[in-house]
Parts: sequence; C-alpha cells; structure tokens
Amino acid sequence: MANLFRSSGPHIESPETIETNMWSVVIALIPALIAGTYFFGLYALYLVLASALSAVLFEKPFVKSKATFGDGSAFLAGILLGLTLPPVVPWWIPILGGFLTVVVGKHLFGGLGSNIFNPALVARAILLLSYPALMIEWVSPVDGVSAATALQLGSDSFSYTELIIGNVPGSIGETSVIALLIGGAYLYLKDYIDLRIPLSFVAGAAGAAMLFGQDPVFAVFSGGLIFAAIYMATDMVTSPVAKWAKIVYGLAGGFLTIFIRRYTPYPEGITFAILIINGASYFLDNAFEEPHFGEVEYVKKRVAHFSAIIMAAVLILLVGMTLIDDDDPYPGSLTYNHLKEAVPAAESFEIIERDDNDILFAARAEEEIIKDLVYISRNGFEAPIELLLSLEPAGSIDKIQIINESESPTLGARIKDQEFLSQFREFTTAEADQVMAETDMISGATYSSQTVSRGVQAGLRLLIAEKEAGLQDGVYQGQAEGAQGDIVLEITVENGDIVDLEILKEQETEHLAEPAYEELEAQLLREQTADLDVISGATYTSEAYMEAVQKAIDQASPESSTDGDFEAGTYQGSAQGHSGQIELEVVVEAGEITEIEVLSQNETEGLGDDAIEEIAAQIISEQSLEVDSVSGATNSSEGTINAVRNALNSDSESAETDAGSEEDSETDTDSSATWEEEDSEGEEETAAEAESESGLIGLADLNLENGEYRGSAEGHRAPIEVSVLVEANEINEIRIVSQEESPGIGDEAMAELSQNLLAEQSLEVDLVSGATNSSEAFLKAINNALTGERYGSLEEAEDLQTAKEILAAEEDSDTDSSATWEEESTEETDEEAVEGGSNG
Repeated sequence: MANLFRSSGPHIESPETIETNMWSVVIALIPALIAGTYFFGLYALYLVLASALSAVLFEKPFVKSKATFGDGSAFLAGILLGLTLPPVVPWWIPILGGFLTVVVGKHLFGGLGSNIFNPALVARAILLLSYPALMIEWVSPVDGVSAATALQLGSDSFSYTELIIGNVPGSIGETSVIALLIGGAYLYLKDYIDLRIPLSFVAGAAGAAMLFGQDPVFAVFSGGLIFAAIYMATDMVTSPVAKWAKIVYGLAGGFLTIFIRRYTPYPEGITFAILIINGASYFLDNAFEEPHFGEVEYVKKRVAHFSAIIMAAVLILLVGMTLIDDDDPYPGSLTYNHLKEAVPAAESFEIIERDDNDILFAARAEEEIIKDLVYISRNGFEAPIELLLSLEPAGSIDKIQIINESESPTLGARIKDQEFLSQFREFTTAEADQVMAETDMISGATYSSQTVSRGVQAGLRLLIAEKEAGLQDGVYQGQAEGAQGDIVLEITVENGDIVDLEILKEQETEHLAEPAYEELEAQLLREQTADLDVISGATYTSEAYMEAVQKAIDQASPESSTDGDFEAGTYQGSAQGHSGQIELEVVVEAGEITEIEVLSQNETEGLGDDAIEEIAAQIISEQSLEVDSVSGATNSSEGTINAVRNALNSDSESAETDAGSEEDSETDTDSSATWEEEDSEGEEETAAEAESESGLIGLADLNLENGEYRGSAEGHRAPIEVSVLVEANEINEIRIVSQEESPGIGDEAMAELSQNLLAEQSLEVDLVSGATNSSEAFLKAINNALTGERYGSLEEAEDLQTAKEILAAEEDSDTDSSATWEEESTEETDEEAVEGGSNG
C-alpha cells in the first residue's frame, strides 16, 4: 500500500498537445514554402507570411491565451491559405483572406474543434468567387511571365519531372510534389496523419481521370491535388474518424476533384471538392461507425441503406454527365477553361460566328469586347489539330494555343514548341493571305506545320469576314423626332463596333429622359444594335432615340459608303454642329466632289466657320470623308463631315445627272429624238441603279455569246472559281472549278444556289442561311464570269470537262501513296518514321 498514489484523471499523459500538433504541421509545410519562394520570388513569401500573421492578429479578440501565436491553429490556417494563393495576387488579398479564415471559417462555427469546414478553404472559396480574375492569374516560375497552369494547358504541356520538381505555373505551395511529399513523410513518421485519407484521395482522383479519358499521373501531380490530399483533407477536425469512413471520404474527394475540373469553370477543383466532403464527414462517421456489442444486425442494415444512397448518387451523377456532354456548346476538345486561360480578364464569351467547327468568340469584360477568340480545327497527319487564337481589337495575334493534337511524339509534336508558334504573332488580319508563304515549317514535320499555318490563316479570315460585315469606323449622326422635339445624337465606331454615343441636341423631359438615355446607351454598347428595350415611362423618347441610332448606324454600314465613285448631281444635307445645324450643298461631277457650299451655319466665328471651310477643302482634296478633324473645333468638323455624308446618302431624286442637263439644253431641237434619247437613258439608269444596289448584273441585258465564261471571287476560306456555260443567252450549266468551303455547309449552299440560278435565270436569288459568306462569294464569282470575256466555246468546255474528270481519277489513285511517301521521307532519320509510314 506504500506504493499507492491517489490523484484525479487523466492518469495517462501524452507529450502531444494542440500546440505541438499545429506547429508540427507548420514544420512539415516548410519545404513547400521554400520551393514556392525559390520558384516565385520573395513576394510569394510575403503573401504566405501576411496571410498567417493576419490570421493570428484577427484571432486575438476571440482567445484568452497570452502566447503570441496562441495555440498555433490560426497561424497554421493562415499558412495553408497563403500557400494556395497565386503568386501575383495584390498585397491586400492575404490580409482579407486571414480575416475570412479566422472569423468566417473558424469562429463563426464556434472556434477550434467546432468548425465543420476547413477554415483555409472557406476563405479561398470566398476569395475565388469574389475576385475570380485575381485568383486565377498565374505566372511562370522564375521569370514571372503570365502563363497558364498545367491543368489549363493540358497533359502534354509539362513533363512529369517538371511537375514533380514544381517548375510549373500554379499556386505558391502546390506545385512542387517532391517538397509536399517530404512534408507528408514527416507527418506520417510523427503519426500525425492516417494514410487512409491521402492514399484513397489519390486513388479516387486517378480512377476518375481514367474514367474521363485523362492521364491519371498528370491529374494527380497537377493542380495541388497532392497538397490537398496530405494537408487539407486530413484536417483532424473536419475529417471522419471511422476507418472505412476515411477511405470513402478520400475516394469521394478525389473523384469530385476530377469531376469539378472536367465539368465546371474551376480547373483546379480542390477547394470545392474538399468543402463538399467536409460537410459529409459526420454522415460518413455515422454510416461506418464500428458496431457495439449486440448491434451487428443494426449496423448491417445501416450499411445497406448507405450503399443504396451511394449507388443512387452515382447513377444521378452518370446521368448528369451524359446530359452535360450532350449539351456541350464547344466542339472537339475545346472547353470553357481554354477560353478563360486565353483571356483571364474576360467575364463571358459570346459566340459571334460559327462555321462548321470554326467558331469566333467575343471575350467581354464589363459588357465590353476586350478580345476576339477564334477556334479552328484542321486535319493533321494523324488526327485533327485544334487551335485557339487570341486576337487584339486591332487584328493582331496575341496568343496561339494548340488545344489538342495526335501527331508523332518526336517530330510532329514540335508544333507545340513556342519557337514555332511565336512566329504567328507577327501576323495580323491585314496579312492573312501571307501566312502560308511566310511560315517557317518544321523540318521533318512539314505536313503538321502546314496544318497549323492553314488553321491560323483560316482563323484570321474568319475574323476578317465578320469585321467586314460590321460597321465602318468613323463618327455618324442620326436625328429623330421625340416627344418634345428633335433628338440629335452621334455614334463613334471603332474596329467595326459602336464604342461611344453622345446626344448633341434634345428637348425631352429631363427627369424622365436622362435615366432613359443612360439605360439605352448601356444597351446599345452591349448589344451593338438599335433594336433596344423601350424604357418604361419614356416610351416616345426611347423610340425616337432608337430611330436616331438606327439612322446613324445606316450611315455607318458598308452599303452606305461614300468614298469615291459618286453619282453626278447636286445634293443637300445637314447635320448638328457645335452651335446648331450645318446645311451644305455638295456638287458632284464626273464621279468626284467638285464643290461644297455652306448654305447655313451658326458656328463660332473665326473657329467653327474656319473649320467648316478647312474640312470641306480636305474632303474635295482627298475625295473621301476619312479626314482629320480640326483641332479645337471637333464638333464643327464632325458636323461638316456628317452633313456631307447625309447629302451624298440623300435620295437620288435630289440629284441632277449630267446627261439630264445636256438633254435640257437640246430639248428644242428635236422633241421626238429627245424623247427616244431620254427613254434609252432611263433604261440605262435603271439598269445601273439595279447593279449598284445589288452589286450583281441582270442576264437579260448582257446578250452573251454561246460559250464558257469563267470568274472567281474570294470565298469564306479561299477563292471560289466557277465556269458558266451560256447558250441562247441563258445559263445552261454552272461548274465549280475550285473551292475550299466548309464541307456540308458551303458546298451544299453553292449546289442549292446553282439550282435556283438555273431555274430563275437571275442572280437575284436568296442567300443560303448559315452560309452567307459562301453564298455571296459564289454569286459574285458568277457575276464576274458573266461580265468578263468569253473563256471558250461550248465544245471546248465539254472537252475540258472530260479531260479534267480523267485527270482527277488518276490523281485520286496516286494521292495516298505519294502523300505517304513524302511524309515518310521527312521522318526517315527517326524511329517514328516506321510508325508514321505504317499509319500512312
């Protein structure tokens, strides 16, 4: 009894405390912190420490500990958050993140041990949703150049070695797999983590990656998955306790991570995946709780119920995945993530033009177009090569990505090298036709290189076609009658888009009109059309505003161009100047503006009136309205230009033709002869007007000889060349000599138009919906053929057609073998030549 001691519990003491646990995890994170600082610089170290110290500071009001860092839990949570931040976020992001970690993620749920979600991930989720542009801005290690993460670029962008070392763009502490594994080994040896969670997490991610057709090794080594599996998912407070619960918990987390990467705009997936399984932790513990004595049957029933729930969830998930695939708006391998990587600042991506699988996107931020994106897919040597071009508003290539390719891994894969791709950044839309000729091809992979070059050229042409259909750059006025008087406004067009609107004159009720004007202008800049929503309470004002905008847009449309080839006559027009209406009279002789006379104006004497004269002189000298405004008299200058434009666009009834003037001087000599002359001239004028309006000639007036006529016009992808056979002044047959329009769209449109032309014997036929560019080019090619010289007789055309058919049949039989021989010969020096030749 002498050795009997009396004391209160606990009777078993352990050296492990909350403090030692927390600081041990901090120690385990030091290798990741060192790697992040090495790759991304000292600013990355500041971000991590600022996050940790801010968390400690914000926790002070909630704890009574006199220790500087408390129990270490706040410091650890701040470190974890800091390591998940991009290395270039603003200085205040980690401070705000520290506040969210402690206050929202931890103490809002009751403090240490009571939070059901990982505090660091709660803060990161809030930051990601609040500041998406800042939280997905990445840079390359060491040089700090803006770049995409490995997940965004795809599995072919970085080697496994680079992923393991961490020499890839990403969050500060998530990129170096080897540094994370060193810390994880330390925690395992100290018995702070149970391997069931990290191993099952990795297994779930790898299995999901294989299910979705991805590289499982790449999926595990990228996007911070190792970091999450070791340090986030194993958090003692938010993870399950039961053994089987831990395994299911990890498997679910890994699967959800890959699922979120695949089907949502958030490419890393970790944050939301772990928050979801944190919420399910209590449910998993209950489902897999170890049976107590006499509860075996009860536990069996509980496991059966849980299994049924899991199976139902998986079934719903699979059905949802099927529906998502069916509704995917993007072709091929293109995803939202590719678009977001190309223009991180964009808030939305609108499809502007779609031709087969070629798509033109407008990247918008705050409702304004900041860049154009073009997706192009062309057949490579092995499989389609998919490209994504990012273009500046001026038409220059800002960035080019190879989204997907299956070329030979030795030579063909070199098309992804920046040394090859960087040369395309030198091209603009103005140089689209020079791309193929000026591209330096990769030796040994000529066909693959040419495919990329053709894709870039097609992308530039797609943008050109869309821009040419837009508005002409300049400043244009429109006028309409509102509820209280005239509304005169002015629109500014840059790069084919309306970028500004200014109201020059209006007399509407101020408290109703001003808000209406603001809302209508916002709609106009967003929608780029005068078809706007009427503002309630200001209906008449809204309708007048839209009418004035439409008149201004009509002047800016390509069809209303007023540069050169003016019809002879005298025209009058007016427009709003600085101090009132400017009324002008414009005289046109022999297709040129010869005189501009000011009928009335109220501009500032010595400034505005001088500007009118100077602008008029410039217009006459340049024979164009694209002239520079006079400094200090911008409104007067633009008013003069718009007045001249309105005059030249006025009704043809206001013009007196030269021919008509000559007739007036000779009317007394011979009335019958004059009548006949007027009649013939009237017919010529009608035909000329018809041609000027449609751009196409009429067949009845041509009196063509029997024979073959050839012509060409620039199509959607390349020139379209046609052969037209005419007999008895009627189109007898239309042959397409060469074309590269979209299969199934452009070629079918031309076939349909050919039938309509033969039936109507007129070029005034409806364009084919969905293939407008191809339709217009096809009609223009026929127009050019019929207005040119005869190419040959009908007999020669028939002989030529027979010869071409024989030659085409011979070429088809030799094409495959010759193409294969050429591709094999270029890769003869490499082992892949054998494989490439067999595939050919």
